[in-house]
Amino acid sequence: MKLTIKGQIILALCISIAFASCKGKGKSEEKETTTDTTKMTEVTTTNTADMDAAKVAPNLYKVVADTLGIRIMDVNYKPGDSSAMHWHPDYALLTLEGGTATFYGKDGSKMENEMKSGLTMIKLGEFHSVKNSGKTNIHVVLVEVNRTGQATSPDAATDATKVAPEEYKLKNDTLGIRVIEFSYKPGQKSAMHSHPDLALYALSDASAEFTKKDGTKQVMNLKKGMAMVAPADTHSVKNIGKATMKGILVEVYRSMK
Repeated sequence: MKLTIKGQIILALCISIAFASCKGKGKSEEKETTTDTTKMTEVTTTNTADMDAAKVAPNLYKVVADTLGIRIMDVNYKPGDSSAMHWHPDYALLTLEGGTATFYGKDGSKMENEMKSGLTMIKLGEFHSVKNSGKTNIHVVLVEVNRTGQATSPDAATDATKVAPEEYKLKNDTLGIRVIEFSYKPGQKSAMHSHPDLALYALSDASAEFTKKDGTKQVMNLKKGMAMVAPADTHSVKNIGKATMKGILVEVYRSMK
């Protein structure tokens, strides 16, 4: 059947309108399925080894030491940096350079934290991803604790914070983990005291002389930014350098108090 010119025009308009309608519908459907990248989907894996921060985000989490069930990581986020979802066991944190960080939970939750320089904390193991949502670099030291090993408790008779309170100040104490700040002026010496397995982070350059119970002595030279894991020990300490010696200890007792 032949169409008149008027009929051809009407048919063309109908086809054009139908095409535009289909195209608009496609855009609407596409918009509805677009993923909001600020919302994290739930993690389905139960293998925490696969979610290790050092494996999932190696550009942000650098392992400095890993022994005695204690792992120290140097963590750096530049403004805008974000990590994939990952796992930490129970851990202690020391903020060297603060900023604004947004934490995303595996359930889609979102929390913004102001992390001030010098802040220390102890947290339960958790899944999360992190974004530096501020304008400054965030630099932290993370000390992860493996719960295997002998669970002990501080002995008041040899506890550094009890027998040498001028040198050792308790900052945090929970989950069988203690964060302690130490400071020795030049020539200052502490009483004999004990520590369990621990992580040490030096906040200054220093020279320290350690004297054990049997009288043997050992000199250790610390450098600012140095991090190490040390086994349980009993000793006294003397600052034999010319500057104040400062640092952070993370003691690990492993009992979940």
